[in-house]
Amino acid sequence: MNVYRTSEKEIISGLSYRKRSDSLTWNCESNAAMEMNPEGLPSLHYREEDPPPNKYLKYHTSLQNMIPFRFSNRSNPMDDAGFFSFASFAWMTPMMWSLFRNRLDKSSLSLSSHDGADTNGKRFERLWEEEVAKVGLEKASLGGVFMRFQRTRLLVAFLVSIFFTLSVFIGPAVLVYEILNYAEAPGTSTLVHGVGLCVALFVSEFSKAFFASLLWAVNLRTAIRVKSSFSIIAFQKIISLRSISNISVGEMINVLTSDGYRMFEAVLFGTFLLCIPVLLTVCIIYACYTLGYTALIGVSVYLIFIPVQFTIARLIQRFRRKAVRVTDTRVRTMNEVLTCIKLIKMYAWETSFEKKITDIRKKEKQLLELAGYTQSINSSITTIIPTLATILTFVVHTLLGLPLGSAEAFTIIAIFNSMRFSLGLLPFSVKAIAEGQVSLARLKKLLMTQNPESYLVQRHGSTSALVMEKATFTWTRPEGQTTTTLPDTTASLKRRKVEPPGQNGTHTPGQNGTHTPGQNEAKPTLRNISFNLPKGNLLGICGNVGSGKTSLISSILEQMHLQHGSVTADGAFAYVSQQAWIFHGTVQDNILMGEPFNQTRYDKVISACSLIADLAILPYGDQTEIGERGLNLSGGQKQRVSLARAVYSNKDIILLDDPLSAVDAHVGKHIFEECIKKTLKGKSIVLVTHQLQYLEFCDEVLVLESGKVKEAGTHKALMKAKGRYAQMINNFQMESSQERTAEKKPTQPDAPDTKEKDLDEHKGTGIENPAFDMSDENPDESGGSQSVSHDVNVSKDQLVTQEGSQEGSVTWRTYHQYCKATGGYMLLSLIIIAFICLVGTTAFSNWWLSYWLEQGSGTANVSNSTAGNISLNPDLSFYQMVYGLVVVAMLVFSFIKGYSFTKVTLHASSKLHDTMFRNILNSPMSFFDTTPTGRIVNRFSKDQDEVDTMLPFNMENFLQFCLMVTYTIITISAVFPPLLIAITLLGAIFTLILYIFQRSIREMKRMENVSRSPWISLTTSTIQGLGTIHAYDKREQYIQQFKEMSDINSNHFLLFNCGTRWLSFWLDFLSASVTLMVALFVVLSSPDIISPAMKGLALSYTIQLTGMLQYVVRLSTELEAKFLSVERLQEYIEGCVSEIPRMLSVIIMFLSRVVCLRYPGCFLL
Repeated sequence: MNVYRTSEKEIISGLSYRKRSDSLTWNCESNAAMEMNPEGLPSLHYREEDPPPNKYLKYHTSLQNMIPFRFSNRSNPMDDAGFFSFASFAWMTPMMWSLFRNRLDKSSLSLSSHDGADTNGKRFERLWEEEVAKVGLEKASLGGVFMRFQRTRLLVAFLVSIFFTLSVFIGPAVLVYEILNYAEAPGTSTLVHGVGLCVALFVSEFSKAFFASLLWAVNLRTAIRVKSSFSIIAFQKIISLRSISNISVGEMINVLTSDGYRMFEAVLFGTFLLCIPVLLTVCIIYACYTLGYTALIGVSVYLIFIPVQFTIARLIQRFRRKAVRVTDTRVRTMNEVLTCIKLIKMYAWETSFEKKITDIRKKEKQLLELAGYTQSINSSITTIIPTLATILTFVVHTLLGLPLGSAEAFTIIAIFNSMRFSLGLLPFSVKAIAEGQVSLARLKKLLMTQNPESYLVQRHGSTSALVMEKATFTWTRPEGQTTTTLPDTTASLKRRKVEPPGQNGTHTPGQNGTHTPGQNEAKPTLRNISFNLPKGNLLGICGNVGSGKTSLISSILEQMHLQHGSVTADGAFAYVSQQAWIFHGTVQDNILMGEPFNQTRYDKVISACSLIADLAILPYGDQTEIGERGLNLSGGQKQRVSLARAVYSNKDIILLDDPLSAVDAHVGKHIFEECIKKTLKGKSIVLVTHQLQYLEFCDEVLVLESGKVKEAGTHKALMKAKGRYAQMINNFQMESSQERTAEKKPTQPDAPDTKEKDLDEHKGTGIENPAFDMSDENPDESGGSQSVSHDVNVSKDQLVTQEGSQEGSVTWRTYHQYCKATGGYMLLSLIIIAFICLVGTTAFSNWWLSYWLEQGSGTANVSNSTAGNISLNPDLSFYQMVYGLVVVAMLVFSFIKGYSFTKVTLHASSKLHDTMFRNILNSPMSFFDTTPTGRIVNRFSKDQDEVDTMLPFNMENFLQFCLMVTYTIITISAVFPPLLIAITLLGAIFTLILYIFQRSIREMKRMENVSRSPWISLTTSTIQGLGTIHAYDKREQYIQQFKEMSDINSNHFLLFNCGTRWLSFWLDFLSASVTLMVALFVVLSSPDIISPAMKGLALSYTIQLTGMLQYVVRLSTELEAKFLSVERLQEYIEGCVSEIPRMLSVIIMFLSRVVCLRYPGCFLL
């Protein structure tokens, strides 16, 4: 379904869109055109011997964003943006307004072709291949490849971060010092000079906001490219695997869901690590210039705690790595439970599986608690260190008897607060990079997973369709096989099917990291297998359970390791697996599987596979929607749809792995006669079957036993030999004869010629059986099929409804349910009090310093006290003692806050998880029939991960910084009461912006959440059908589907982040305006009315407001976005309707067994 169709909704002026086909198509012509694009990145097939690309043309499109103002040319809005629009995210304004008015055509949004998975995936793959070719697979560095992948953009980000660092430093350090010096002695300079300093402070604060916004704009686009390339490389590797043995399904799902987002955050915050050393160096030099050598005491506190934070980050990384392994196990187990839910419910195993998941969750919770405690310590350091550095500096400074004035004191506080910016970003940056390294390690493990070496040789023009000579196979890698250096690519996979093994050995993936040769002895599963299938013949394979029949099919599909021997073929394969693989789509979609529709061939296939009657029953014929894994089809229907797919594909060689086992006897006869013998006549067929009555119609029969060919030959020859095959046939005939006589009359004697008569009937038509009523198939086949297929009004959302989302803001009920899950409002109140006390001690320390400075040397003349030396104050020890006790109070409150907050948030997330899992498990089968697995797995993987880790992290920082902003506004208002009027006015504007545009941001987050489920469903479905996808050679088709779904998700995710940055920029502008007003009050007010110490306190707090206010608002937006995950969990907690109570079902089962034991002849439904 094309989600990019044009709508007639409002077209926004100033913002342009284009159809998906215009910006990113997936055919060869468009790929070629893309490579010719001025900014087109080098193609996948670029090699060193080719001429280098034109560097100027390469960056042409990006350089267009440097033009100050540009007009839209109906391309992507981000590509069309001028420099100021790009840096300030002004190109988002029309979209935000339309979202607020609910008049935006969401389907018209498209990701820029430069940011899509196709372009970036090809470029990253080329760089990775070059890295592997240079140093080998084991030594290849994914981190280094990612650095080269976007090194130009990272260099630009570094340059912007330098400008940002200078603007962060100049305002607090230089201009605040000059303004406070002017405020202490206004007569020494002109008023124009003072006002000029205020304007300069405003310019510096605005520059800080502008360069920060520009840095985010560059980083966001870089990060989305890294996320896109990471996801598509992982998916391409997964779909290239012919067998999965060394990596779990849960791990693969997590790599494609959580790890892509972690790489996004690593790029987003990692760049700030580059500017932190520059900011620290500049601040250290100016602090020493302002205060003297005693400033090194406070600086040393910062320098000591930076390596401490890195050590904590390594601990977090270690705990996260352990927790991720347990998370993989939980997601894998959850996926298995959902896959086998029908079986679990039939046997009433819900309790045991609930206990299994709960036990895994307990282990995960323990590791998450350890990571949470260390993360909380890291966050507390951000609050404590600036105050600790200030207190130690001033206490030592006064103990040495050195003079300290208001200008110097509050300039040092402003400098230390600027350094706090670096310390505040450090936890985010370090955490993001640490988790990014874990994600890279998991991707590296996936890339090192080995495929069996290719051994199937295509020999065109041969008289035989399939030849196997003395071939021995094993499921594990033999010791003698060597690993190779280059990873799998779709191109190399295609080449393998036409090249001998010796010519493409370098294309097999190396995986020394996942399997050590010799660790497990490779025990052969199939030994010395030899057979020859001439073209157009039917080869029947039979044997007992476990004799190696399915393994033989797997060996033909190159899913096993060849120890010795050879396998050659001439033609393409079609494959019908023992357990039919059905994906979410219509019946027709499952039969066509991407092949072009041909009405005549389609009707013939429907009839041959005995699907006419089934399509007549289905509500929309062949347009009926099928649930994941064919949940709304019977086993026989699924098998016949799978068989129809193989017949319609018109391949040369058809591999049928027991396709008749799931169908009724009369249907099986029809399929064998009409489909296998007639429709597939001329095709080369390998038929694995337990239905021995069909083997006599095969051109040759292969009897397997314990992985060896026991007998081989025609039916007559093997019957004459009176060996194992003849014994199996005789036993089968005897059992069939007994069953028929028991059905007719218990007293009727066994007729020795019964079987022969049945065989004669079988030879005649194959369908002349009284049990096989063909009356429902009497109408004309093509006409009947056509009427079933096309004369219906197809309804959308027949079975699986489109995933919806809540409207408006997150409801108070969601917050209420989360608070209840934490342990109640009383417990939360105590934790919030701990937060208030922790941040309050910081505010108290600054107020105490200003009070201390007001006292001066202790003279009675308070108005002139600032001219005195506070080191000479007789109560110096008292002021120092109170100042020092603040440190003790901060440490105590920070410990209480960290422990209690981590404990209650993880308790809440675990309770939500357990309740949701219990409710889902107790839901009736109708819920699982209509809900895709990917949608449920999305709740247990990405949404649960956000509630476990991201929600507490954002909530903790939000509470801390929100209280800081509150104390700042209270302090400013207390010092300059008239400023309350201006703050109220700006607050009204601020509230209006929040009301209008936070709703838009919220809708963008919901769009991203909803767009995530389809590609998770595609991933799980692809993993389940890898064998079928490889057999039909449909990898490219599924890769293209994944690219489209990934780009939809990436687009919504990018818009959500751009929306938050748009909000942040304009809030920073408002904060800079507040800074200008406070600075003017400081300059224009008389020192007799307001003391310079109080002026310094107000101005130093106001400087913090510029970055902190937008940070709090952004945190609130992100926090609400994280609570959307709680809302999505709550949707299943409250929306899942429980079936019959579990205890009652257990009692019914118990009574049923008692009755059956009492009355052995009874039969209970």
